[in-house]
Amino acid sequence: MVKKILYILLATVVLITIYLTIFELLLYNFHSPLNSEISNPIAHQSTWTYLLKQHYVTFIDSDIFTIHEKRHLLDVKKLFEQTHTLWITFLSMTLAILSITLLKYSIHLKRILKGVVIMGIIGHTVLLLLALNFLTNFKLFHTLLFTPNTWQFAKNSPLIEWFPILYFQEFVILFMIISFSIFVLLHRRLKKAYSLS
Repeated sequence: MVKKILYILLATVVLITIYLTIFELLLYNFHSPLNSEISNPIAHQSTWTYLLKQHYVTFIDSDIFTIHEKRHLLDVKKLFEQTHTLWITFLSMTLAILSITLLKYSIHLKRILKGVVIMGIIGHTVLLLLALNFLTNFKLFHTLLFTPNTWQFAKNSPLIEWFPILYFQEFVILFMIISFSIFVLLHRRLKKAYSLS
């Protein structure tokens, strides 16, 4: 029983690392809806630079945003920084887990990775169900993560123009495609290597 719980905990750490890695990958590479033209691309790029690369925490230095929009960007920046720190922590733990199991306990690696695949498919199914009611869950997500009345903007806001709901939908779709592909490939690899039933 203790071993089973340990396998579940280790698999959870690896699974969270996979999800955070995909999130970070998309965050640094997917900055606008597919096939869309960005108005004011220089300001758009400087906004992403502010969100992802600026190391001091302050309001964005841009006159195109209202104070309300600057406040939200600062909140998003803080959230991205916390997520990045979490990713580094989980990545370190996963590398340690995989290194130890590969070097000393390779028999346990199969169980850990099998748990990752099973929990990943379950997690992916939950994400798929949540995505079916995307707008409601998008609002719930923002309500949980941000102070009330700090994340809704006028239709002519640069934030709404640059990050329409379509951007977030495409982000989630890409996230789901990449994660599902990883779980399928991992399952096939395990099946081939260990002849899983």
